[in-house]
Amino acid sequence: MKNIIKYFFTLSILLCSTSTFSKENDIQFKWKLTQIIASDTNTIKINDGNFVKIDDAGILEMMKEYGNRYHPYHREGKILHVTSAGETTKWEVLLVDKHNLHLDTPIGTYILKR
Repeated sequence: MKNIIKYFFTLSILLCSTSTFSKENDIQFKWKLTQIIASDTNTIKINDGNFVKIDDAGILEMMKEYGNRYHPYHREGKILHVTSAGETTKWEVLLVDKHNLHLDTPIGTYILKR
């Protein structure tokens, strides 16, 4: 009987922690790009209709002015190893919650909203 209680207790903890992580910290979503803070600290406002979609297959940047760009990646904690034009760069997850994602990329910090 004790083993059954331990099993259900462990299972409930795992289920609760997994759902909390997926809601709060999951970056896989179609995000609206609202601005880019360039490395020289200039803020570039982004017009409506620009998105970044992140899923298991990769990162798809959908930019009105530049077209769509697809980048395969793999994640190690807060670091995304993103491949573009045969070169791999690091993007860092600076902030992620239910409504916001901030990614530090080689061209600046992407500010994204759900």
